[in-house]
Amino acid sequence: MRDREIVERVRDATDLLALVGQAVKLRKQGSAFVGLCPFHAERSPSFQVVPNRGFYHCFGCGKHGDAFAWLMEREGMTFPEALEQLARAAGIDLPQRRERPAAELDLETRLRSALEAAQAFYERQLERHEGARTYLRQRGYEGPFVAEAGFGVAPDGWDPLVTHLRGLNFSAELLEQAGLASRSERGTQIDFLRNRLTIPIHDGRGRLVAFGGRIMGDGQPKYLNTRDTVLFHKGETLFGFHRAKGAMKDGALVVEGYFDVLQLHQHGIHQAVAPLGTALTEDHLRALGRFTRRVILCFDGDAAGRRAMEKSLRLALPLGFEVRLLELPQGEDPDTWCLKLGGEAFQDLLRAAPDWTAFMIDRAMEGKDLRRISDRMGAFKDLLDFLPYLPRTTESRDLFASLAHQLQVPLQELDRAVRSRQAPARETEVPASSAPSLEVDDLVRSLLLLSTAGLWGRVQEVPPAWWEGLAGAPLLQALLDAEGEPSQLPEEALAALRRLEAQASRQDEAGRDAEALFAKLEGRYVDREMQANNRLLLDPATQVDPALQARVMARQDELLRRQKDLSRRRRAPR
Repeated sequence: MRDREIVERVRDATDLLALVGQAVKLRKQGSAFVGLCPFHAERSPSFQVVPNRGFYHCFGCGKHGDAFAWLMEREGMTFPEALEQLARAAGIDLPQRRERPAAELDLETRLRSALEAAQAFYERQLERHEGARTYLRQRGYEGPFVAEAGFGVAPDGWDPLVTHLRGLNFSAELLEQAGLASRSERGTQIDFLRNRLTIPIHDGRGRLVAFGGRIMGDGQPKYLNTRDTVLFHKGETLFGFHRAKGAMKDGALVVEGYFDVLQLHQHGIHQAVAPLGTALTEDHLRALGRFTRRVILCFDGDAAGRRAMEKSLRLALPLGFEVRLLELPQGEDPDTWCLKLGGEAFQDLLRAAPDWTAFMIDRAMEGKDLRRISDRMGAFKDLLDFLPYLPRTTESRDLFASLAHQLQVPLQELDRAVRSRQAPARETEVPASSAPSLEVDDLVRSLLLLSTAGLWGRVQEVPPAWWEGLAGAPLLQALLDAEGEPSQLPEEALAALRRLEAQASRQDEAGRDAEALFAKLEGRYVDREMQANNRLLLDPATQVDPALQARVMARQDELLRRQKDLSRRRRAPR
């Protein structure tokens, strides 16, 4: 109970409107503030913040939550991290957290200090390295962006960084734990990156966690990342994500490497990110999914790039992403192509990037002679991995008909094969707008709003018979069982409730008169009972049973008196 009180205290002390307003331009509408949703691309505002209820909700993509959810979605924080940040901003002292030992927190602090000291060292080396600065100019990087990107140089020597950091009292063990040092065959400690251009790698919150190294001449490997550490996991980290996450309203652009991302960022295309020496993973996609449901895959225009694009597509479609594909000319990559075209022209390419279907159909048909049955069946088999993810639209139906004609397969057979390969359940939350809205009776809706406004105790006193048969009754029952606390509801129920609250705030109608509502609710109940009683009076079984008929008539008289009393109470002055 104590923990819940602390969370409520921090939530109440947080100005959600100011917090969200740092990223979204909002204007007042009713008791809510509306703006363009930061989680998906839209032209008309469907996102709103309801400060007096402490939540945000988007009618377009279904995203909703409170101040904690905002930081967790937008900044990639855990709940304890969000609680700590909001408490610190509100000047609230939190009790000592037991979840993580002090030694573990201290290690992270020391690792971050070592990484920051290494970054400062690498940047100073760049100032003295004319060859590296020339290399950057040749790659199109100069001016303030060189410092903004954090470029540096790892000197050509065995241990200059180790020597420097040991002189700052960082232990040999810590340097290895930070991924900055390794051991030679003789067992001596040496720099992990040597004679390379260095690029800092940040986590989603913009904290330095690792380094990438790019060789400036001949040699292998061309790119080298520091090892996985407590702070850095290659399969979960996207390069450039900390800069890109606020620019993904039109989708995330996934490219292959550091220089692709940096060149695009330099040209104002800030939604670009890249995996770090690994293929795109589900963890990467889930991180992107917190900010957008659209992904544009752009890989090098060669066979390896095409394979990478296809593999990424196989991951993204089951997770519910709208995927577009941008294929570059042979021998080009996003870095070189952006330099040749310029930022505006590259943006035009992104806006015109086609849906994945044409690409995959071309891939399935490529190199096949459709006059041969074996080739047609091979193309058919390749397409069946992707066709189940097509939406059921007129355009898709036309596409199916065209494919059936090309592959000489009956349309019914193609339909049957696709249905048998139905797309598996998505592992990430489907936006609420893509699912049918929960049907809720107006009176139940008003009871829900009263409950969330702190009057759940009064709502609980209302006889359940008055509302239990109405649409939305299970949601009201769940809220009453949770003692009016929405955060205790299952996620699906909470999403439905937030949607109703947001609608009420948009129409400025959340504060309905409780007594008038209860009277109307009782009146509706009496009307339903009278209708049921009338049907019973007309039932042949009642008409041939005098005792039953007398009871039904007595009930009818009681309901009529109650109906008149309710009418009189409604007319009475208040």
